Amino acid sequence: PLAYIFLRAGPSRVRPWLFTDITPHARPVWAVGRWVSDTCALWCLLAALTVSGLILGIFRLEADANIIETVVALWLPAAPALALIAAIRLVLDARPLTRGWVGDVLFFIIWMTLIIMGIIGTTDPETDQIILNPMTDAFGFVSPIVGAVDFPVTAVSIGGSTNTGQSVMTDAWRGVTDMSYVSARLAWLGIAAGLALVAGLIWAPKKPRNVKAAKLQYDQSAIEAASIRNVAFAAPMSIDAGTSTLIAVIISELKLMLSARFWILILLGASVAGAVLPFRTAAGPLLMLCLIFPIADASARWQSTSMQHLLDTVGPEKVGRALALFVAAAMIALLVMMPSAIRAVVFNEAEWLAHIFLIGVGMPAVLILLGAITKSAVTGRLLMLIAWYVYLSSAT
Repeated sequence: PLAYIFLRAGPSRVRPWLFTDITPHARPVWAVGRWVSDTCALWCLLAALTVSGLILGIFRLEADANIIETVVALWLPAAPALALIAAIRLVLDARPLTRGWVGDVLFFIIWMTLIIMGIIGTTDPETDQIILNPMTDAFGFVSPIVGAVDFPVTAVSIGGSTNTGQSVMTDAWRGVTDMSYVSARLAWLGIAAGLALVAGLIWAPKKPRNVKAAKLQYDQSAIEAASIRNVAFAAPMSIDAGTSTLIAVIISELKLMLSARFWILILLGASVAGAVLPFRTAAGPLLMLCLIFPIADASARWQSTSMQHLLDTVGPEKVGRALALFVAAAMIALLVMMPSAIRAVVFNEAEWLAHIFLIGVGMPAVLILLGAITKSAVTGRLLMLIAWYVYLSSAT
């Protein structure tokens, strides 16, 4: 996800689409070129991590270290995985529908699917043991574990598991240099290149918004009657611009966040569901998911550098605007979660009030802070989707 955020919110997100979308050129070749450049950028970050890891190894490892084996053991799983992320990002960026928040949601689904496929695809249905099947391991994190031990593996846990206190002997070099694993990593690198080619084949240019122009009927006689020589001069009146108060900015942000009717319907439906569904297993995750997208979009609405300079001339200052946006987002979130809070009080479930507070106040604060730092909605949206998944899965 951090690699995806880097590509979607980093320097590579900027491209002169006003020229490239209308200039005749071979889009598959162009897409593959973008994939190569994005992959090289991610590999440069991986190289920096490699150097950092080697420096840590000098001070932390008690035995002799083999630099070549260490680098190979890092790059074989990680390099094709980063190339695959760059290709997936290009495919999602190829169509207008998936260039925004829809694409971020699809990436989250694809990412989780590939992780689960890496575990389920290597599980033998007859013995329920993890077997060596590297072609189903897109990110290359399961097969090295299975190939590094001499005993049967019954489960692979992501994020840690209970410590049994037993010492396990592993041969990590054997796991990452197994020929079936190496060939699978090369195959996934080829799959990533193929996805980049597909992205070029399905590429669609950005579409300008259709602005409905009013039909004007011109009357030639009226135009002649209103000629310059027949119009009396009137000095323009001076208008006091006044000042932008925080209350006015808050009201403006509320109107902008609720300007799309479908979000009003979605939030209204989630709010009603919160009054009837159990909070921890259903209502809480549903409300959190529905609130992520409008608040994340609002966090990056005014963050471009040119817009910041313009807003600085009319006020309030940047901190005041962020505060107004936070108040507006928290007001909407708490209002949507009000039925859930009432249900928690009525049914004596006060333990969920802390969850309601964190979702209604803490989540908007994090999203607005990330939007101000990264000047993009992608980072906050994707990180909150990961937090939402953790929150949903931990309920069971």
